[in-house]
Amino acid sequence: MRRSPRAGRAAILALAALAALLAGAAGFGLGWGLHKPVLSARAYAQNRLIAVQVHLDEAPPDYVFLAGDSQAELQPPAQRPCGLELVNGGVSGSSAAVYADLVETLSFRGRPRAVMLTIGTNDLMRKNSPLDPKAAAQFEAAATRIVRRLMQVTDTLVVTALPPVGRDLERVLEPGAVGAYSERLRALCERLGCRFADPFAALRDGGSGLATPGALRDGLHLAAYRPALLALAPALCRTAPH
Repeated sequence: MRRSPRAGRAAILALAALAALLAGAAGFGLGWGLHKPVLSARAYAQNRLIAVQVHLDEAPPDYVFLAGDSQAELQPPAQRPCGLELVNGGVSGSSAAVYADLVETLSFRGRPRAVMLTIGTNDLMRKNSPLDPKAAAQFEAAATRIVRRLMQVTDTLVVTALPPVGRDLERVLEPGAVGAYSERLRALCERLGCRFADPFAALRDGGSGLATPGALRDGLHLAAYRPALLALAPALCRTAPH
């Protein structure tokens, strides 16, 4: 049976549309921005930040705010750190530079009791040479912007170390930057007055930046998030010094 030219063109267009859809899904789906973290995160954030702002606007006077990338966003929302409501402002796929821009757009009507920031996973891509001094300095500069903004809205800001990465993603991500960037965040907090904590220490294989077996679900995200937030309770819930 001979296909008409119109039917042939329709089939070609349908295949092209399907290919574009699959390509887009792959670009954002693998590791929440593993391929194109900046473009993907900014597109996703347009809708994500609407939900975050709605929750901020309706939050009680006392609450805990989570900031950062997917390592923050994937925290289960039913948790009550310090016995307080949790407002999750994590945006999957965000690099430090992307989140520095995003957090500036949020309005905090009430001051959170404490804020947790986890950022840096999307800055580890080997193609961006994260161990190059220039790239590392850019990460620190973006992290500084985030920290300064969050310290404007809370008296207690806890910045975490970077979680480890899986061995199956070692060709894509630079595990050596996990420790290096974590130390930059530690020094940043010492300089600016935030608190640094490492709830992922037990998940790392020594100082390699790689995860221990079973620590991650997909080479990038934790197999269990509740223990990490629970480990932060001493830093989050301690009364800020005056």
